[in-house]
Amino acid sequence: MAELLERRIVACPYHLAQRYLADSVGPAAASGQPGALALTLAVPGGELVKEVMVTYAVAVDPMAFDRPWHIHWAPKAGPYPQFEGELTVRADETYASSQLELRGTYQPPGGALGAAFDLAVGGKIAAATAAALLERIGGEMEARYARDERAKERLKNP
Repeated sequence: MAELLERRIVACPYHLAQRYLADSVGPAAASGQPGALALTLAVPGGELVKEVMVTYAVAVDPMAFDRPWHIHWAPKAGPYPQFEGELTVRADETYASSQLELRGTYQPPGGALGAAFDLAVGGKIAAATAAALLERIGGEMEARYARDERAKERLKNP
């Protein structure tokens, strides 16, 4: 079993980032139905795209501070691992930002050969793919926060 932990700082206050993430994954969690997700990885000369079926569910923070989301994905096709983990917004050092965290585990397919591949290359691919996913989610949060702030300014100064 391999472990994965990736984080991204999001230029959005914690309380709003929590709400934006809930707005994004909450409907999928409520439906309980898997949805398609394209995980992308930049490689020299292009992109590697892996289609997965993802499900979300509300997870529990034992400290009752954060609102984690359970996330599971399985590849649509190919010898790729399934992932089981949590997607969480955490408080950052300042009010103006928060941390988006993806933590979980996966079992490299292919037995001993797959485990060796994971040690050599696969773990780096998994980390880069997770970072790309957090970049996409974090970018969407930052864009929404910027839109909300502009809208508040327009209301103040018509």
